[in-house]
Amino acid sequence: MSGIAAFHNLAAPSSKQLHLFYNTNKKNLGLQLRDETKTTDESETYIAADSDQNGIIINPAQITTTNLTGIDMVVGFTAKPTPAAGDRTQNDVSIISPIYQPLAATELNNLTIASTSSDQTAWVFYLTGTDPNTMTINELSLGQDSPGSYDNTAKILPGTSLASYYVPGSGDGDDGSRYIIYQAHYPKRLHEYSPNTEDVWDKELVNSNDVKELSTLAVAYVDGKTYLYYVDNSDQIRVLVKSNGTWGSSAAVAGAHARIDPSSQLTVVPASNGNHLFYLAMGETSKYKFQHVLYHR
Repeated sequence: MSGIAAFHNLAAPSSKQLHLFYNTNKKNLGLQLRDETKTTDESETYIAADSDQNGIIINPAQITTTNLTGIDMVVGFTAKPTPAAGDRTQNDVSIISPIYQPLAATELNNLTIASTSSDQTAWVFYLTGTDPNTMTINELSLGQDSPGSYDNTAKILPGTSLASYYVPGSGDGDDGSRYIIYQAHYPKRLHEYSPNTEDVWDKELVNSNDVKELSTLAVAYVDGKTYLYYVDNSDQIRVLVKSNGTWGSSAAVAGAHARIDPSSQLTVVPASNGNHLFYLAMGETSKYKFQHVLYHR
């Protein structure tokens, strides 16, 4: 899966505030500066040439963006050093920008990832396991040594994409809550999981009946509402909106006329004029030419 993830950098010059990262066929990271005011933008691109040195970022695989105390970070999967004997059996989960740092490891088949952050903490979520009976969501708090895992979800579909968001607390000891979206093994609907210590639960999203198996997922939390984007069985992008604790009906994303390539990750980044979505369209022949869609909230 072609990994795509984005930041909205308010400190950047106007029309260059959306920073779109992606993994390349040279196993490096590419960057496009995109316009936060419109979708008919031309990208300013920074990428290694095909003749340059290969990197170690796994591709195809997903990537994710998060923010640790004001520092924008990209996290993905990287290749471990080749063992002296035998073949590699794991990839590393690693920070790949602005520095390189392996954080944890997982089996080679697990290539989906998500993240979210508060003012103080950044969390990264990834999978371990090889089948529905062993698949587990794992959580890394950046800056801490050991990942945690959650075994009280529904049975997880191997290869499911993940999405996550954070709801700030009200203060007075309320540190806020983080939530994880994943696809269940059967029935293959989406689930919302709360790993928060005092409020652990797992809920099936009954309005996600049309979700495609192994759909890419993207989520944004803005002004008290959660916007969850997924792909249906016709490879069209749809959205579920959660307001006042209740998920609404599924709706097509207006403007997302080009169907999404099954190999593409979908990413969303909020801005003042709406949620900006990026993805690779089905049949696109130009390298790293991503669709840019604005969803008006």
